[in-house]
Amino acid sequence: MIVYVNDTPVKTYYGAKVKSAVMAYFRDQNIPVKTVVKEVRDAYGNLIDLSGSIRANSKIYIKL
Repeated sequence: MIVYVNDTPVKTYYGAKVKSAVMAYFRDQNIPVKTVVKEVRDAYGNLIDLSGSIRANSKIYIKL
């Protein structure tokens, strides 16, 4: 499934958690895995947890 992290499409598996999508984004953007994520928000500006579930075409915005 496709999820958008910082408006960049990222391919991940169905049933993935937010953390999986963020890690896929790091891999695609060549960002070190040990980078600290300060906050994660959804398309509506709500704070979400890295262990939360996501759906196809979800939009996630992270702050490093």
